Amino acid sequence: MHLKRTGLLLASMLLSITGCAGGDDGQATGPLGAQEAAASQCVKKFEGITSCALGQARLDSVADGLAVSKLLTQKDGVSSNFTQAVKWEQRVAFSLGAQGGYQLAARDGDQVVSTLKVTPGREANTVAMAPTFTGSPGGSAYRMNIYRGGVLQGTSHQPAGMMIVFHNWRDFLRWAEMHHHFLNDFDIDGLSTGSADTNVGACVWRVESEKNTFTVDIDGKSITGDSVEFIETIADGAYPYRHFTGIDTNAVAGQYTIRSESITLPTGVK
Repeated sequence: MHLKRTGLLLASMLLSITGCAGGDDGQATGPLGAQEAAASQCVKKFEGITSCALGQARLDSVADGLAVSKLLTQKDGVSSNFTQAVKWEQRVAFSLGAQGGYQLAARDGDQVVSTLKVTPGREANTVAMAPTFTGSPGGSAYRMNIYRGGVLQGTSHQPAGMMIVFHNWRDFLRWAEMHHHFLNDFDIDGLSTGSADTNVGACVWRVESEKNTFTVDIDGKSITGDSVEFIETIADGAYPYRHFTGIDTNAVAGQYTIRSESITLPTGVK
């Protein structure tokens, strides 16, 4: 398997973050988390979500969604802010180029609880993904599920800090259409398999390629899929997860358009 251990993106935070748990319900939270939005660059394009530019990025409402431009450095991007959510979904189309890439960071107020970094691989038609979770000292291990057409194709267990390289992901740099998910428990709405080793309160990232397939090596076998899911393995003693309040996207890209975005509120919240 083409796997590489990477340094955790959140190493400096791990001593103060426990699990994918949201903060105390009574705790005050900042509107933009750990990043500061560009002045006067906030829009309400999608229901229940305030989108704000990060760094030097610019936001423009267009016919097919929200266009994010001037994504020149890793500080540029868009911050999606909401009161509370247990599930977030986003459909996006982008052109990264050979030097591009993006990172999604889920947070509760200013506290980042999980990230997913996506970059072009070193070889042609390869994509590298590196999830980080914070439920264990030094970062949480995770399980990776590969699906094709909604059917589970393979599963592997990975230690914290492991980067996965996907192959045969054609046209990813030139033009890609992706469906991103983040949620607090992988059996919500049947998003995952709902297997016996459920981690209540775990963070979950899911990335679906809407028009292409890819291959990935699992236990020496090449598996073909169109979506991948990373499920945190919760450490003993982690706090129950309740909600999160934002997703920050930082990207280097020539074109990046959010076509749709939605959240699911916690039970009992209107």
